[in-house]
Amino acid sequence: MSVVMILPFLVILNGIRIPVGASSIAADQLVACFLLVPLVASTLFGARRLHVDSTVGWLAAIVVWNVTASLLHSPALSYSLLQCANLASTWIIYLVVSNGIETREAFERFLRCVLWAALIASAVGIAAFCVALAGFDVGGAEVSTLAVTRLTQAYGAYGFMVEPNIFGSFAAAHFVLSMLIVRGGSRLSDDPRLTKLARRTAAFTFVALILSFTRAAWLGAAAGLLVAALLAPSMLGVRIRPTVIMKSLVAVVAIIGVLVLIPGNVGTVLRFKLVNLVNPQSQTVVVRLLTYGIALQQTMMHPFAGWGTFTFAPLLAEGSDFQRFDNWRSLWIGNYLLLALHDTGAIGLLCWVAMLWTVVARGLRAAREAAQAHALAALRSLGLTAAIVTLLIPFLATSGFSLGFPWLLFGLLGAHCRLQHAQEVPALDPETSPRETATPFSPPLPVPISIPAPDAT
Repeated sequence: MSVVMILPFLVILNGIRIPVGASSIAADQLVACFLLVPLVASTLFGARRLHVDSTVGWLAAIVVWNVTASLLHSPALSYSLLQCANLASTWIIYLVVSNGIETREAFERFLRCVLWAALIASAVGIAAFCVALAGFDVGGAEVSTLAVTRLTQAYGAYGFMVEPNIFGSFAAAHFVLSMLIVRGGSRLSDDPRLTKLARRTAAFTFVALILSFTRAAWLGAAAGLLVAALLAPSMLGVRIRPTVIMKSLVAVVAIIGVLVLIPGNVGTVLRFKLVNLVNPQSQTVVVRLLTYGIALQQTMMHPFAGWGTFTFAPLLAEGSDFQRFDNWRSLWIGNYLLLALHDTGAIGLLCWVAMLWTVVARGLRAAREAAQAHALAALRSLGLTAAIVTLLIPFLATSGFSLGFPWLLFGLLGAHCRLQHAQEVPALDPETSPRETATPFSPPLPVPISIPAPDAT
């Protein structure tokens, strides 16, 4: 399953689709489906054990209920069923990652790949934004005056991703994860390479987060760091010193201050975002609330089963071919909770809430169990859980659970919790650790002492 290591570099390409007949598919979905074949085959032939946890069970229930709701009520049945398959091929990433990481060494390698992918994606988005500001429209960023005045498109960098809101959510989650690794690296890990990589990734993702101009992602990053700051002292024994907080605040204020003072669209948009950070009367919020109101009205007709997968646009079209409308892809519900309620009703929403609750609760439980004796494992659990919590905030404004990168983090956390439970939690890098065969959850083996037999004389 070494091919699974390329998934972190494929999920960052979610804005690039591969045509498949009348539809399209992302590269990470295609590879995940490919990896599922040997996984299932080796399980059936008894060569390995398929690890199925509560997250897999809830995801399976969500897929089944999506299909059921679509069969019952969808006004565009073939389209809804196709989207059910599309979602299932994305959520397979969780199963593939959580089963593909079987050793502590594989976990460490995969974690490095995740950090490198986040660094590369952020660098591409930052570069695209700078190039666009210079007047060269090569894609990867939206800096047009039309996006500022009419708000018909999201303003900001997005690189290879779908749009700035998704790019900002991605950057926020990986910024929080990188910061936790950096913060604990000097005390809990003897691998300077990982700490150095995490420090660089944190810097790039922070700049990318600002240039995404996504308020929800900013709030999500703050929420993720707050969760980590509140739990780190008890779980890791790491307290954040006031000087560290002051230095971080000075850096943030300096960067934002420079951007605010920049003339032109950049300064205008950033000032607008900061002033209207939580303003419910801003233009973008008004448009979202209008969409949410229509979605709730539609939901009331089928409150328990829902309308079926991605039926908001077909319902608005009222029988017309909605795919012929200009910008029909913009007719969607940008809130994962409301989307679940609209498409799958109260039953589907309960399944989603239960799935997310079990993921976060399991991550925190794993961190708490490892806190006293195995701080490095607690750091990994807390960092991944905080990154997932970070995503829950911006996805209230743009649902990214139909994309691959959230499930990569979910799968990494699932594999980590399983390895911890099996007493095989990732240890230090074997190339830098003096004890290559010991696990961080097992005490060092006692050194045998040879006592000579007494002299017969």
